[in-house]
Amino acid sequence: MKNKILIIDDDSDFVEAISLILSANGYEPIKALSGEEGFNKAKHESPDLILLDMIMAYKDEGAEIARALSQDISLKNTPVILVTGLRKDEGLDPKSKMGELPVKAIIDKPVDPEVLLKNIRTYMQSSGDEHRKMVDEVTKIANRWKDKEGNLVMILHDIQGHYGFVPRQISFELSRLLDVPLARIYEVITFYNYFKLKAPGKYIISVCMGTACYLKGAPQILRELRSLLGVEEGGTSKDGLFHLQVVRCLGCCGLAPVIMINGKVHGKLTKESVKEIIDQYASKEKQENG
Repeated sequence: MKNKILIIDDDSDFVEAISLILSANGYEPIKALSGEEGFNKAKHESPDLILLDMIMAYKDEGAEIARALSQDISLKNTPVILVTGLRKDEGLDPKSKMGELPVKAIIDKPVDPEVLLKNIRTYMQSSGDEHRKMVDEVTKIANRWKDKEGNLVMILHDIQGHYGFVPRQISFELSRLLDVPLARIYEVITFYNYFKLKAPGKYIISVCMGTACYLKGAPQILRELRSLLGVEEGGTSKDGLFHLQVVRCLGCCGLAPVIMINGKVHGKLTKESVKEIIDQYASKEKQENG
């Protein structure tokens, strides 16, 4: 899983040189030779970081593109590093206006590879891997339903099943992947009470109600969880730790009845073992919070 870096610069030789440096250091470069092409590729590719030239069609085009990126709801959190060959004596010094520009850093040309890589690591390390993982996960889910009619609802179901809710950034990615207006996605989310826009609890408990689990006691397991947590399905315990939900099938029929907590499967359950599992998670939480 390589982090994607978009290079926006009208100097093709510079773009090729930087691409080689990025590739040699484990990044996936994306090339754009104009501000317009760069903005469109940013929307299409969802890069983890953008290297943006200051002077392209005109002297401050880079600054304008940076502002446009910062105002786009799906790109405003993408770190931008401005690259410039401007000198103070040319009457336009970007560094003197650093506070006014929506960029993380400004690097002078000719670019020192070590300085470039240091800045990339600094401004991408906190979100780059996490962002790429999220994009890859959403892409897989979207591709599963992409060619089916009414796919948006099914994709949102899968996303909520995976995350426990529909994160805001996920909606941005879906808008990009499906070429669907963000307003349409939120219209669907808010229309159906099933979908949630906020994380429902630290531990998401999914009770399988597939045929095998149902026949082997899943309804009794669900009743026990309701009693232990003091909530109905779709609810979150008062301490915010546990969220209880019912799913159609977890695909672990041989372990029926089954629940999943934050991706971990617990099978062959009884009322007694369910209580032990909940107590273990609650005890772990107390230890971690001292």
